Amino acid sequence: MPNAIHEREELHKPLMVWADLWPQGIQFPAKGWSEQLQPGICVVVDESGEEAQQWLAVLAGHAVAGRGRVQCAGLCSQADSAAYVAQVYWHHPRAAMHEREMSAQQWVQEVAQRWPTWSEAAWSRHCQGFGLQEHLSKPLWHLSTGCLRKLGIAAALASGARLTLIEEPVAALDRSSIRYLCQALDALGEELASAPQILRWIMVAHWEPLAGVTWDEVLAPPPLTNTTDAPEESPQTLPVQQDLL
Repeated sequence: MPNAIHEREELHKPLMVWADLWPQGIQFPAKGWSEQLQPGICVVVDESGEEAQQWLAVLAGHAVAGRGRVQCAGLCSQADSAAYVAQVYWHHPRAAMHEREMSAQQWVQEVAQRWPTWSEAAWSRHCQGFGLQEHLSKPLWHLSTGCLRKLGIAAALASGARLTLIEEPVAALDRSSIRYLCQALDALGEELASAPQILRWIMVAHWEPLAGVTWDEVLAPPPLTNTTDAPEESPQTLPVQQDLL
């Protein structure tokens, strides 16, 4: 009987699920990408360095899938697109940066106001770990690419977003920042494992799993071939907090 109860509990746990998934503009093979994920941290392995952005755009609900659909904690990226996207923080390094005259501190304050699950303690910890304190008073356009990247990643981790997607995590980062990022991801994974009531999926796209991180899942999407068009964006406007390089 205890085993049966355990099985029923597992069955009703919130999951992130997609089946037979493909971005638009791809000549579909017989079988697409399918996953079923418990809350935790995972890495999306992209050896080419070019395909993860197409997959993550679909998983974030920012691009329409050519085939399949994505569900996260009961919300569907197609049927409930606005509600789905509202729970996603996509750290998108190629997005245009707006409000360049805004200081880094002002930007962080605006992000914090938009996320009710924002953790000030986590932000302070990541700010210190990435060495951002001395840069917070500077306008965004004064910051280096690496500093902007650290700012965006720190905010993504502190946001508490249900689904957090981080692309190109180590690009333009110095060694100490890469080391801190791995420590922060590993610590967050332990936190989520010890607190099952916290529903967060952290997905990092990189060409290999970052060392020093205990990943809950290592995902290897099928290769994309015969791309005919760029992924089509969904009608909703991309969240402002992700307009950061």
